[in-house]
Amino acid sequence: MSATRILPVAVRNAGDLATICAGEGAKSDPLWERATKAKRQWVRDRLAELGTFAWVAYNGADPIGMIQCHPDRDPMGVGVAVIDCIWVPKKSRWGRGIGSKLLAEVETTMQRQHRWFDGKPADGMAAMAFHGEAEGQQSAESFYMHHGFVHVDGDPDLMFKPFLPETVWTPTPHAVVTPTSLPDDLARVTVLLGPLSCPFQYRILGQTATYVGEKLGLTVTEVDAVNDPEGYLAHGGLTGILVNGHLLGYDLLRREKLDEELRGL
Repeated sequence: MSATRILPVAVRNAGDLATICAGEGAKSDPLWERATKAKRQWVRDRLAELGTFAWVAYNGADPIGMIQCHPDRDPMGVGVAVIDCIWVPKKSRWGRGIGSKLLAEVETTMQRQHRWFDGKPADGMAAMAFHGEAEGQQSAESFYMHHGFVHVDGDPDLMFKPFLPETVWTPTPHAVVTPTSLPDDLARVTVLLGPLSCPFQYRILGQTATYVGEKLGLTVTEVDAVNDPEGYLAHGGLTGILVNGHLLGYDLLRREKLDEELRGL
C-alpha cells in the first residue's frame, strides 16, 4: 500500500467526503445516491460557512478515511474543535493508523492560528465517543483515550483533550430545535430530508419513514430540500420524521424504542 496522504476537503474533492460513507452496493441503491447528493450539498454549505472543516485520507487516488469537525466556544471564551465524525470504512484498513493520522492532522491544524478562534490557536479538541464498536474495530472511547482525551463530567460519551493542562472547557448547551408541523402533516408520515452530514442518517430516515407508514397504515410524504425547497423551509428547514404532526424520537437503529413510541401515538 502506498503512503497515506491527508488532504483538506475543498470544493474539488467534496465528493470524496460525501461518498466515503456509502456502503457496499451503494451505486445500485437510489436512496444511497440521494443521500450522498444531500451530503455534497451539506459539504458545500459547510465550506462556505467555516472554510476547511474536514480532511480525507487517500491511498493513491482512493479515499480511505475521513474526519470532520466544527468550532465551539464556551461562555469563558475557551475555543475547542469538536470532532463530529472520524471514519475508516473498510475493515481491511482498520488498525493501520489511518484514524490516528487524521486526528493528528486536525490537532496540528488547530494548534496553529485559526480563523475559527479569532486568529488564535484552539484551546483543545473534543469528540463524541459513542459506544458500540463493530467486531474487530477499536472502540471510539479506547481510540480517543489512547490519544490523550478524557471524559467530560456529566456526559458519558463526550471526551476532551486540552492543549494546555490547566484548560477547562464547559460545552456550550444547544437548544433543541424541532421541525414545524403543518396542517397537511396530520394523518400521514412526513419525512423531512435536507442536506445532512451523514449519508447513513439520511438513508435511515427514509427507511424509517417507510417502516412507520407500513406499520401504521399511513401515507408517507417526502419533503426533500432539493425537490421541494419551499416545503422544506416551511417545516423549519430541519430534518426528521413527523407522524400525525408529532416528531419521532427514534428510528430503525433502535427499533424496540421506535415500536414502543409508535404504540403511544
